[in-house]
Amino acid sequence: MIKAGIAGLGWWGQNLVRSVQGKSDAISFTAGAVRHPEKAAEFAGQQGLALFDSFEAMLADGDIEAVVLATPHSTHAEQMVAAAAAGKHIYCEKPFTMHKTDAERAVAAANAAGVQVVVGQNRRFHPAMGELRERVLSGALGTALHVEATEGGPSAIGLKPDNWRSQRSEWPAGGMTPMGIHLIDGMIDLFGTVSSVYCQSVHRFVEADVDDATSALLQFDNGMTGYIGIVLATRPQLRFAVHGTDAIATIRERSYNFLDIVPFEGEPENIDYGDYKMDGDALTAELEAFAGAIDGTAPYPIPHDQIIHAVAVLEAIIKSAETKAPEAVA
Repeated sequence: MIKAGIAGLGWWGQNLVRSVQGKSDAISFTAGAVRHPEKAAEFAGQQGLALFDSFEAMLADGDIEAVVLATPHSTHAEQMVAAAAAGKHIYCEKPFTMHKTDAERAVAAANAAGVQVVVGQNRRFHPAMGELRERVLSGALGTALHVEATEGGPSAIGLKPDNWRSQRSEWPAGGMTPMGIHLIDGMIDLFGTVSSVYCQSVHRFVEADVDDATSALLQFDNGMTGYIGIVLATRPQLRFAVHGTDAIATIRERSYNFLDIVPFEGEPENIDYGDYKMDGDALTAELEAFAGAIDGTAPYPIPHDQIIHAVAVLEAIIKSAETKAPEAVA
């Protein structure tokens, strides 16, 4: 059983704790680090967590083997370097970092310290993505020509000024850091590296200083094209579609619980994943995969080169939104 501490006990940090606490034989949380312990005291008591008022204090706890970061994006790089120096294994929520050089630095620090460092991309662990991956790799869709994903939700409506998510520095290019990075990761998983991007991002509606509609065109090294669209002030919705010469495969709904395969000829397939929960079951799966990587059971399924490349693609999209021009992915 891996003993972990978590930095950040907001709504997502609490979801991470609940996904394994008292349920998993692989990993459990024993501590949390928060800026305002009084705000997390009730939850910590319910979950049996010791509370620290700083990340550094939690790192000094010798009983903690691993740390989970559910903190603002801009803090990830320095926290990972510090955790590696303290000999702690690291699970970092997406986006891993905001800059490719920081991602490389964090991975290098972990490798030098001999600890695991992984990224939290829970959608990778959903069975719909597993099935889509199998269809792509088996050639069942024919030659993949284009991949597109559009996701929307109301997450920017009513953002308070004191919420770190309302800062453009944390949410540049609109929803690319909270939602688009999932879609970037999924496309890299299925189709490999991206060579260039072209992004447009506009602020029209929400009160917070974040863009509410963002879209990006992608060119893959394998010759494919791609598209990602993110909106932050609409009803929740998602469509992730792969257009192949033999079939189109589409994941729909933000739960990812529906996968439709429509062949060029023949009857379509409609797969329903029922009650599988993205904010529960998928989190359990990825945290247990993290524990498995620590104890040597199996490598974490997202390799470091893909983690770093996803950051590079995100960075290029953010830059393109600013320059309003195509940008090469470093």
